Amino acid sequence: MQKIITILLLFFVFLSLNFAQNNPQFIDLGPGGAAKVSNSGIYVVGNNYPAPAWIWSEASGRTDLNNFNYSEAFGVSDNGIVAGSFIDSNLIAPNGNPTLRAGIYQNGAWDSLPGYPGYPVLDEMSYNYGYGISADGSIVVGMHWLPTWKAEACYWDVSGIHMLGRTGGGSSRANDVATTQTGFRIVGWDGEQNGPDRRAFYWDPAPHFMGGYDTTYPVGSCEGLNSDGSKIVGGSAGAPFVWTEATGMEWITTNYVNYASYAKDISDNDIVVGYVSLGVGNYQAFIKRPEWQDIMFLKDYLIDSLGITGISDWYFPFTNSVSSDGLTLVGTAYPSGGGPNAYVVKLPGYVPVELTSFTANYFGNAVELNWSTSTETNNLGFAVERKTTNTDWSEIGFVSGNGTTTEPNFYSYSDNSLSSDKYYYRLKQQDFDGSFEYSNIIEIDVTTVSEFVLKQNYPNPFNPSTTIEFNIPEQGLVNLSVYNLLGEKVATLVNTQMESGAHKVDFNASVLASGIYLVKMTSGNFSDVIKINLLK
Repeated sequence: MQKIITILLLFFVFLSLNFAQNNPQFIDLGPGGAAKVSNSGIYVVGNNYPAPAWIWSEASGRTDLNNFNYSEAFGVSDNGIVAGSFIDSNLIAPNGNPTLRAGIYQNGAWDSLPGYPGYPVLDEMSYNYGYGISADGSIVVGMHWLPTWKAEACYWDVSGIHMLGRTGGGSSRANDVATTQTGFRIVGWDGEQNGPDRRAFYWDPAPHFMGGYDTTYPVGSCEGLNSDGSKIVGGSAGAPFVWTEATGMEWITTNYVNYASYAKDISDNDIVVGYVSLGVGNYQAFIKRPEWQDIMFLKDYLIDSLGITGISDWYFPFTNSVSSDGLTLVGTAYPSGGGPNAYVVKLPGYVPVELTSFTANYFGNAVELNWSTSTETNNLGFAVERKTTNTDWSEIGFVSGNGTTTEPNFYSYSDNSLSSDKYYYRLKQQDFDGSFEYSNIIEIDVTTVSEFVLKQNYPNPFNPSTTIEFNIPEQGLVNLSVYNLLGEKVATLVNTQMESGAHKVDFNASVLASGIYLVKMTSGNFSDVIKINLLK
């Protein structure tokens, strides 16, 4: 029984996809959620309401930021200074309780950040908050409550607190900050009095409205930026975006326009992380690498592309931050029956084994995989792996690499004698030291053809072109000809040796008169005729 590919669902060409030199890591940090990783990738901070906030590093592990009171951590510098909020027993609210206020955590203790002169504590949860910190620890950003019960974006530096304004007359908030060659860039949102309660804004420190996906109602928010502030990410009406001064807002994906999808952070090499909403309460963490055309759900990337095991029953709703080099991701996930838990993903470091193409085609009775590289370093070779809808990944072959070379190389592998199913293929590039990395995945449907079939043309009637499909279960000579009702041949569409499978031809009858015609197919002992109706 012969097989054919009926649908080539994915046919990818990957440009400059660098394979890795070390294995990826998934690290479960325990209860809570991870909010931010430092640009350096060394420190991670997060929260575990109602317990204290925490900081983590590979060297020191996870440490609570105080031992008794609730606190929040949303930013961390490259030297381990945490920006957030803590309950200050020296700042008393009108009801007599201590107040949650903005602060920085360093040297084992919280230091308070000053309030704006003349702005009182409104209640124990309404004073000011810290949300982000520059990589060098010199600037903290957040928001401050006003006596009118509006909040205003602000920042702190060595000279004290500075208010950033409320351009639209609503509230505003600063989420993150990066230092630049000329100063700094702060990102966040600014609400409009009679419009969207949040609009994408940045300050330097002058305010800049950045537009939105829906120009008539530009709701949105900036969430993060790269280390020099040249690229900003966020979401507008559920469309995650990347913004630069040259391009403005560019949408990462518009498949989840529902006001609850955001790009949260971007690395210096343009890796974007965030989450999209598939419906009420159904969030999915995503990652987008610069060589991809679309986002990929993080769980699929971890399991299918990186080969991480032990997380197949986890739910990954949020990826919140990425380091400047793009090698450390952090967020919040739920193990089966538990959670939320904070996690860290350490991605592989990249070496120049550059996969410039990876394709699949069906020839005869086999799927032929072809790929090429532009450069290779210490490349042992490629394990070819396959899975189906009912089976897990398994290695089906190995193709040796070319060690270290700067010359382009071309590889191929044939997967023979396939049964009807949906097949997925990936490459596992292996270095001589044992490290490896997976390519992305190609998906193909293979179904069986067991008999000759000449199908009715479509459209029918037609003017002047129509399509004729036919199946042949074995290789052979095929003739497909068109006759008028007098038995005179008016066209030969096919007269050649053909591979088994499903085929189609287009017939243009622009030179023929209106009327009924006969299409006859012969192959070996098979013969069949259909009527077609040319109606001009």
